[in-house]
Amino acid sequence: MKPNIIVVGKSGSGKSTSLRNLNPKSTAILNIERKQLPFRGAKDFLNVAVADLNTFNAAFKKAMESKDIDTIVIESFTALVEMIYREADVRFKGFDVWSFYNKEIDRILNMSKNTDKNVIFLAIDGAYDGESGVQERFVAVDGNRWKKRVEKEFVVCLYTDNHNSEDGMKYRFRTQSQGNDSAKSPMGMFDELYIDNDLKHVIDMCEEYYN
Repeated sequence: MKPNIIVVGKSGSGKSTSLRNLNPKSTAILNIERKQLPFRGAKDFLNVAVADLNTFNAAFKKAMESKDIDTIVIESFTALVEMIYREADVRFKGFDVWSFYNKEIDRILNMSKNTDKNVIFLAIDGAYDGESGVQERFVAVDGNRWKKRVEKEFVVCLYTDNHNSEDGMKYRFRTQSQGNDSAKSPMGMFDELYIDNDLKHVIDMCEEYYN
């Protein structure tokens, strides 16, 4: 099994551009956002537009089973859970809506854990009130079942944390929490608190760490 990865941050903070150095021949992007990727060479990727849950499930299963694909990117977890909720709201009523919603999220996350593929989710974060009254940042999600709990399903959880330097904006990931979010990575995997927003580097570090 390979460690599943989630990248969390606000819109425009560099999540999608972090895909730029992945191998387009062995990367499948399940594009629930259905938007163009913001970097040169994006057309070379297997970029599957996903309009509904059945299409997602079929594409995810196909990518999992493909011998040619070693990295699967879900763009994005935020759009995925919104799509699951819309499907649940059409098919069910009352408590059954949330039952379906919770079970589908659980099923998909479990699939991301039990595979020899690199599975990466991109996600928008949201502000939640913490116990001390200070706002905390977690993956934005509807319902109580997954509130502040999505990140625990991942081995690597990176938060975008960009820095405005003399050379302009530096897009980067934070590898560990500073107290108001749930950024995390295995002990000793990264030497630095901040790394470039490059998912190829993240995958390479995971390979080196576990092998």
